[in-house]
Amino acid sequence: MSRAKRIPDLLPIEPVTRLSRIRAIARERVRAEHQDFDWGAKPRIPLWLSRRGYANILADLCYGEWATAEACQRMAGLLPEPEAQTCLLRQRDDELAHAEIYRRYLQRLGVGVEPSPGLIEIYQRCLSWAGDPLALVLAFDVVLEGEALRLQRFFARRLPCPLFRQINRAILVDEARHVAFGRLYGTMGIAALPSGERRALAKWLKTLWWDCARAIRSRNLGPGGWVLRAWHPPLDASWRAQSERLAAMGLFERDSGTAALRT
Repeated sequence: MSRAKRIPDLLPIEPVTRLSRIRAIARERVRAEHQDFDWGAKPRIPLWLSRRGYANILADLCYGEWATAEACQRMAGLLPEPEAQTCLLRQRDDELAHAEIYRRYLQRLGVGVEPSPGLIEIYQRCLSWAGDPLALVLAFDVVLEGEALRLQRFFARRLPCPLFRQINRAILVDEARHVAFGRLYGTMGIAALPSGERRALAKWLKTLWWDCARAIRSRNLGPGGWVLRAWHPPLDASWRAQSERLAAMGLFERDSGTAALRT
């Protein structure tokens, strides 16, 4: 059965209203492009972070953008709604533009680094998913994009480079649009899932989030990154925030009389 037919007629926000919001997202024409920035400015590396450690952050961000672009191309061919397809193809182009921006900034640092092997494994695990494409939407446009959005906001506040902050401000606008699409579309899809499938999906996404968070932390918040560690919230707190967002979409159920979330 197609996803369009699986969406129930009644939701707190009607599916037709959610689709109209997705159409509005698809019509937006703002995108961060490399020509928007002052590339004559010299990158400013934090005193408390090595040049290589700084480059590691950029390499992971760059790889994440490229892998998400690949996922968007694939998802656009799997989802039935034209509105969703338009959003995903637009997002693909956004992600490729972001990857080029990060690549150019990374090149300015003059350090040859590779993305985190742990992060590569996580993205490749998602890209090899052969089940319901809803899982890909939730993985890339809610969980992974949501974490990227949070980290980009964190880095924009804490990293002193004016050029990097300029880049991040522009990219954050695009990323927020991607997460908004993921939450709108994902909420419709989750509402149509049988409880067993929903629980299995919740478990898969929870494992994905923890693996991703640990990979990022070990790479960027490990030895030598003590200042970042001091500013970064504990993983348990970060997961609670993520699970609350997924609960608002209907993926998790609350235990009666408690604040705990269960799958």
